[in-house]
Formats: sequence, C-alpha cells, structure tokens
Amino acid sequence: MKSKHTKLYSLVLTVLLCLTTILANNNVCSAAEPEYTNLFEEYGTATANTENSYNFTVNMNTNVFLYVYVPIETDCCIAIYTSSGDLYGSKNISSYDFSWSDQSSVYYYDYGCSNMPSGDYTAKITFDTDTEYIFGVDVEKILATISDSSATISVGFTKKLKVDNTKEKVTWSSSKKSVATVSSKGVVTAKKAGTTTITAKTKSGQKLTCKITVKANTYKETKISAKNLYYGKCILQAYNASYNSKGDLVVKCRIANNSGYKIVSLKNLKLTFKTDTGKTIGTCSIKSKKVSIAHGATKDFTLTIKKSQLKIKKADLRNATYTPSGTYEYYY
Repeated sequence: MKSKHTKLYSLVLTVLLCLTTILANNNVCSAAEPEYTNLFEEYGTATANTENSYNFTVNMNTNVFLYVYVPIETDCCIAIYTSSGDLYGSKNISSYDFSWSDQSSVYYYDYGCSNMPSGDYTAKITFDTDTEYIFGVDVEKILATISDSSATISVGFTKKLKVDNTKEKVTWSSSKKSVATVSSKGVVTAKKAGTTTITAKTKSGQKLTCKITVKANTYKETKISAKNLYYGKCILQAYNASYNSKGDLVVKCRIANNSGYKIVSLKNLKLTFKTDTGKTIGTCSIKSKKVSIAHGATKDFTLTIKKSQLKIKKADLRNATYTPSGTYEYYY
C-alpha cells in the first residue's frame, strides 16, 4: 500500500504536550485523492520494552494507517489485535525504517493495513528505548455513492434512488420539480416529459447527483415498410400504444405486405401486450377484418383495448413488449 504521510509534527521534549505543528493535514484533497479521518492521536512517553496500548474502532471495511513520530532513531514494534484477542497484524520497525522530516525535525513511520474489516481493535506499540512519541490512527473515508448516475422514467411512474456507504442523514432535491419530484426517502416521481437533476446531499456536505430523463408513457416503434421484409412475408406491427383519457389502451397498427399477392382479409388477429417483467397488460382479438393491401404496400389501422378488459390498468408502456399473431387471405 502506498504510504499516506500527510502530517508532520515537531516534538518538544521538555513538555508533555502534543504541539499542533501540522504542516500537511489540512483536510483539503483533490477529487482524485482519497480523504482520511483521524480516529485518535496520542502523545506519550515510552519506557523501553514496555507495551503502550490504544483501542480504536473501524466502522466499515477500509484502508487504515497507523503512524508514529519520534525525536530519535529507535526500533519499535506495532501489533494490532482484534476484540477477541487474536493478532490481526504486526510490524517490526527498525530505526532505519523511519523517515526524517527536515521541516519538523522528527522521524516518522506509517504502517498501512489494506481493506481492514470493521470492528474493535487494540494497537500496542513497544519501543526499544525510552522516548517520547506521537501515535495515531487514520482511516480512509469511504465516500458515499448513489445507486444511479442517470435514469429514464415514464410519466406517472417512480424510481427509488439510494445512497450507500454512509450513515449520515441525506437530503434530497430536484432541480425541476415540474418534471420530477423526489421524496425524503429518495423516491423519484415522474411528472412530465423533460429532464431534471436529482441531488442527494449528506450531512457532511457531499453532493451526489442523478440525471433523470422523463418520457411520455407511450410504446413506440419505427414504422416498418414492405421493402424491409423478405419476399413472401407479411408483418403485423404495433408501432404505437398509449392510454386515452378514458384509460383505454389505444394501439396503432400497421400491416406491411411483401407477400407477392394482394391481401384481402385478416383472420384471428391477436395482439398481447406485456410488461417488461412478462405480466400481461391486455389482449386485443379480432376474428376477421377486411382489408385491401397490394403487394409492396402498407395499411395502418387502430385497435382499442377497453379499460375494463385490461389486466393491468396502469402499466409502463414505454418498456412494454407485444406479441402479434394471425393469418391473412390474399388473391392470386
């Protein structure tokens, strides 16, 4: 693990105080750099070959750094124990392992533990000589994340957004409430077609955003033409479906004819719409329909599934699918 040396201290040996000569720990990080939280920092006077114990808690799996500052070169050992007393890790540090800071006139060493599990720990540090020291523990902050950076929702429907990796209170807001609103629980409700930005702000000030695009609750396909089909084929397409003011499902259909013959009627015509999870929204059936569609031509018509016949009265049509079936009669 890369050493995280962000703090430099001056030790004044004539007083038992930890001076605040901090040259680099100003808590300002660029976006690409990790941030850290100090769990504890203690000033002490060590007696040679005597353990000095410190308890600390890691709240979530993260990178942990134990650091020690001394005014003289010395050998020492850092040992970490779990709450059950098991040895988690240890490091024998030679006097040659310490780095010297010209700015602070102090020797320092960082001991890193990658992805340390959450839990209670005891750190014990032992020096080979009598010395004054500063000992502390920093943990890398696990920044909060949002479940979606962008999402598309149909008008009248909702999407739940979630903020992970934080126990802080989260405040939600929408940049354009006329397009979509958001509840205190992160539930986004689509109001009308357009775009808006949903912002989740943690108590500590971290802002997370999700771009929401709201589209009309309409099923759409690009209309096919007869020339798109192989010769000998005839296709029934539903290219548009939406609810009318009464709650009926209105389906706009097209027959594209590349059969080589003139089609004069449709038999046992059936369209079944389903949700993206496979549940049936509704089915429209016609036993017989007279038409006149020449070879190479198309014919558009509209079918309606009454609200009373719908198995799902309000479905997300934008993400729906349909299955067509039926036969046709033609003249040679």
